Amino acid sequence: MEPLPNNWADIQPNTVYQIINGQLVSFGKEQIKLGMKFDPSNKHLKAIEKGQVAPRGNTGLVPSQEEGYDFKTKVLGKGGDRRFHGKIIDGVLHFPGFVTEH
Repeated sequence: MEPLPNNWADIQPNTVYQIINGQLVSFGKEQIKLGMKFDPSNKHLKAIEKGQVAPRGNTGLVPSQEEGYDFKTKVLGKGGDRRFHGKIIDGVLHFPGFVTEH
């Protein structure tokens, strides 16, 4: 299993990557485009790599409140106004390209 790349440009659509906690993740084409557009410093990718964290004061994955989605990215500081949402499909956390602002 391939480790998650450090930047959006190196991610291939629908390829399954493994993050440090062993969780499997994948990304749709739309998510990769949104990542390159809204996450130039790759903070959201780092949050995904970190995996699930406590919701307060941490960068990482937290539960999503959006119907049909399991987790969302949470980043602190610049770029923290957006969340990328993912859903678990057959054991893989897939980010199809759904972004919210808060």
